[in-house]
Amino acid sequence: MKILLLTSSLGGGGAERIAISLCNRFAANKNDEIVLVSILDDSVPGNVLYKNDLSPQVHHINLHGKTGLEPKAIWRLFRIIGSERPDIVHCHVSATSLLLPVIFFGDIQYFNTIHTLAERHNANAGIIKKMLTHYLFGCNKVKPITISETCHKSYFKTYRNHYDICVTNGSEPLKTTEKLEEAKKKIDALKKNLETTVFIHVGRNHPVKNHGRLFNVFSRLEAEGVNFILIVLGDEYDSWNVTLKNSKNIFLLGPKNNVGDYMAQADFFVLSSDFEGLPMTLLEAMSMGVVPISTPAGGVVDVIEDGITGYLSENFDDDRFYRKVKQAIVEKGHITSVAIKSYYENHYSMETCAKRYYQIYIDTCKK
Repeated sequence: MKILLLTSSLGGGGAERIAISLCNRFAANKNDEIVLVSILDDSVPGNVLYKNDLSPQVHHINLHGKTGLEPKAIWRLFRIIGSERPDIVHCHVSATSLLLPVIFFGDIQYFNTIHTLAERHNANAGIIKKMLTHYLFGCNKVKPITISETCHKSYFKTYRNHYDICVTNGSEPLKTTEKLEEAKKKIDALKKNLETTVFIHVGRNHPVKNHGRLFNVFSRLEAEGVNFILIVLGDEYDSWNVTLKNSKNIFLLGPKNNVGDYMAQADFFVLSSDFEGLPMTLLEAMSMGVVPISTPAGGVVDVIEDGITGYLSENFDDDRFYRKVKQAIVEKGHITSVAIKSYYENHYSMETCAKRYYQIYIDTCKK
């Protein structure tokens, strides 16, 4: 079987990480040919952050897009699909990128993973894009994939059909690297003493993540004299560097390609999002036994059972989130690292996720 996956880049986003992981898993089967097409120009460092993680068995093609799926990139994608003629095309960007291939190469099976709540995905699109997406999904020309039970319900609410296939997100377990000791020394130097509680947040600065909520809550804790540090890994935090320049507890360390080394130092992983699908960073944190604290955003509610597999605020109110963080500090150690890691392994591994996708491909090709 020949499988072509389409992603925006080989950068650090959750959808991109899933595409890379799936390619690597599929490539382990020597009978299959795997092609990964990335849109954004890979001469930009941020677009290839995880290129070295890609298996050498995967054939990578870059469209050299500047801003995304501009007409030139769409035409190149159409020509690539026409020349490669895969059995499966699995898209991790907008389904509308597949319109021309669907029309001209109808013998190929097309899938589109929706990496967020469907109503949000639909709301951000223009009228033409909405109409095309409704057509592609509604006629089952492109088979939609949802990534959590909450996202599945969101899909039906938005598109009013049951064509979606729910494949719960999985992640590869984070691992430490040869830089572990360097990261440990860095974090130890930031801690006030051995009792300092370490929080970590991973992800680029983006409105849906509501970093205002995150930093307001932890600035409040700092003002109260709570013994903690908050480590933030990710890019585009320039404006926050100015706002938080006098903080003694909140540290913006920029993007890292050895996240596991930093995650290994943390007691809690925090998410303050307004919207999510099912975030990879949450699953990756749990793969290392780090206890999550989050707002009830999207598929997060399908993962975290409050007080059992993490801490989940009742709603999106900043004060409620603050109280939940305080509760976690007070109950530190109540939820064990071993329990979190075991929960991840039993429910959210990439091995299970990839097997589910592969079986769907096989079943579809048989029809």
